[in-house]
Amino acid sequence: MLPHEMAHLIFRDFVGFKGEIPLWLDEGVAQWAEEARRPQIKRKAKEYYEKDCLLSIQDMMKLDLDTVGKTDRIYIRSSRTKTGEPGVLFLSADELINTYYLQAVSLVGFLIEALGSYSFADFCRQLRDGKRLEEALRFAYPMKIRNLQELEKEWRKYLERL
Repeated sequence: MLPHEMAHLIFRDFVGFKGEIPLWLDEGVAQWAEEARRPQIKRKAKEYYEKDCLLSIQDMMKLDLDTVGKTDRIYIRSSRTKTGEPGVLFLSADELINTYYLQAVSLVGFLIEALGSYSFADFCRQLRDGKRLEEALRFAYPMKIRNLQELEKEWRKYLERL
């Protein structure tokens, strides 16, 4: 738990509090600091990918986790299948929250492992310096990722190879 909470503090100290820092990035960085859990996280992310149970990144960007779970209901979320077709997920509040957090750490792991820690640090610096999320992605990963759709596409390729 301590590495997780320390990672939140260090990450926020680095990127600041004013910029456009999505919750999935903040939580993903904090969970990635829990090194012993990484193999389990990768297995679970691959399992969700294989079962077509992943949220779209666009949906993750809009999701307000503070309101999820306050009522007992089923949440309907947009998704994509492994073949790229649009899909729909029906999730309980707990499933939605667990999926969100799993994807958050998997996305950060992908950015660090597959695309390099230097590029990830550059991405974070761009956010710190006031660039919007997609701008920072384009700057840090110019040959691979120019927007959220390309981030999701490349991340899914990474999951396929796990």
